[in-house]
Amino acid sequence: MSDATFKHNDPDDYHERELILHDCIAEKILCTNEMLRFCFSGGFWVTPFHKANDLNKTVRTDAAQVDFHVDEINDVGVYVYAKTFFKKTMVEYWTLKDLVDAVNSGKCTLEFIYQYRTYFEQMWLCALRSKKKPYYRECQLHIPGAAATYRWNELLPDRER
Repeated sequence: MSDATFKHNDPDDYHERELILHDCIAEKILCTNEMLRFCFSGGFWVTPFHKANDLNKTVRTDAAQVDFHVDEINDVGVYVYAKTFFKKTMVEYWTLKDLVDAVNSGKCTLEFIYQYRTYFEQMWLCALRSKKKPYYRECQLHIPGAAATYRWNELLPDRER
């Protein structure tokens, strides 16, 4: 979908209480030199604090995407946590290409859990979910210099939180 096909193209100017990715699953990731796009067939959450939501409840959107505009795509960090045979936790560094390939090939999906944010960086705690072992692995995405744009068409009143 191109940007023009969405009714709502909402820049992430401090919408922490309005647009929420918690428990939302990206099934496709696209990236260019300056943009990282996550596609959500199940949409994301829009709270009643957002001007587009007059339903007085938090609801999902239809199929949506979030674009992170970054200064340098190669600065995006992906850290995946894995358990060793001896139950120790180790951190694997993945390239962004590793993550994109894993998600786009269907090997896993990326579930967004929680966002930490500073003026210059966003960090997302996420989960990689798979139909094969390991079924669930925690990961972190560090997206420096990111400004996000949330894109969707409709709110789904029957999909409330």
